[in-house]
Amino acid sequence: MTEPADAHERLSKPRRRKEARPAEIVAAGISEFQEHGFHRANLNRIAKKAGISKGTIYLYFASKEALFLAAIETHVTSVMGESEDALTDVNGTTRDLLTKLLENMYARFVHGEAQALLRILLTEGDRMPGVISDYHAMTVQRGSTLLRKILMRGVDRGEVRPGPALETPHVIIAPAVYLAVHHIMFRGAQTLEFEPFFEAHIDTLFHGVLATR
Repeated sequence: MTEPADAHERLSKPRRRKEARPAEIVAAGISEFQEHGFHRANLNRIAKKAGISKGTIYLYFASKEALFLAAIETHVTSVMGESEDALTDVNGTTRDLLTKLLENMYARFVHGEAQALLRILLTEGDRMPGVISDYHAMTVQRGSTLLRKILMRGVDRGEVRPGPALETPHVIIAPAVYLAVHHIMFRGAQTLEFEPFFEAHIDTLFHGVLATR
């Protein structure tokens, strides 16, 4: 008996694994957020980009805010996870750990999708306080805790001197955030090249700016 054409099409069409769908939805969401911002982003367009129905989005994400936070988790907080894993390497020096952390941050914030997410938070954050609060917990608080652990480990190993940075470790990553913000706001007025900026950041972090006497 000849198989109906529509049944043959269903059988021959490649089936995507369900476990791959959240990543596909996040990728489509980031594309939509980059193009339209957060508040103008449309779940129907996101579903179309992901090749699914709008209802399928809600199987994985309760709201547009939840999808946006998932994008942050994918492209921002994963940096912390990688560096936390690196802390288990007892042979790595403090310089190695901080350099790797900063390399990952620059790669995400200056060249990756995380910069688009940061731009949205800067321009629309006052209209989504819940997202800002979650972002702070996911990134700023977690990042500060990670940096403090790296620095305290360095003190124990005799590689870091005790000082104010132990209490305010944000200063270590501040230049990376500045470059990301500069690209968002001032790219048309002044171009800051990545390589010399990164080298200056690393040099200042490990050697300071004052000549030793």
